[in-house]
Amino acid sequence: MTLHPCLNKGNKSLTIRHFRNGEQVTACIVAPTLIKTLLALVNTGEKGVTALEANSWAFRISSYVYSLRHDYGLNILTRKEEHEGGWHARYVLLTPVTIVQ
Repeated sequence: MTLHPCLNKGNKSLTIRHFRNGEQVTACIVAPTLIKTLLALVNTGEKGVTALEANSWAFRISSYVYSLRHDYGLNILTRKEEHEGGWHARYVLLTPVTIVQ
């Protein structure tokens, strides 16, 4: 029996499972902004999320996405969306993730 990775991490944590390089990975996310970012990515599916759509809580969504990619091994696509005056990023979660808790 494996121990729950979020044991003793406090009430505000999220356990996830996904596959990386053919191996199942279980991880505990404790940072509230990372939890909100991941849940937004999961909930929006193929549509994804932009910084403007998450502006009430995600002041640095690109940083949160970076952490989810590099610290947790999630594959998150960045789509460049052109608009008048420039462009913005839309982030789409490509890694199938199971929310354990």
